[in-house]
Amino acid sequence: MGTNYYQRTDICESCGRYKEKHIGKSSVGWQFCFRGYDGEEQPLISSFEDWKKELEVDGKIFDEYGRELTFKEFIELVESMKTALSNHYDHCMKEAKNRSYDMSRNWKDNEGFSFMGYEFS
Repeated sequence: MGTNYYQRTDICESCGRYKEKHIGKSSVGWQFCFRGYDGEEQPLISSFEDWKKELEVDGKIFDEYGRELTFKEFIELVESMKTALSNHYDHCMKEAKNRSYDMSRNWKDNEGFSFMGYEFS
């Protein structure tokens, strides 16, 4: 079971509309898997440090069920998963060899967190 997390910005106080950007997903037994952005349609986000800078400055953090997290709660969640035995990138690399997946848009940052450069659920 996993939970997706989103950054909401430009939240309208009157009507409740907002812009939303996928941060990534937590899954039991796995490190947090981040959504990366190449800088074309969204600002460049290619590391956990980039996400921390982005989230500390702009918007609010929500899970897919609409529950809001503070910046501190989100960082603690991600860091608590850092020592998980599995990470998405390593798992996908094994699968890619077996099934010809294109891994060119997936990477690990300097801290070892997995990033996917496309939308996932």
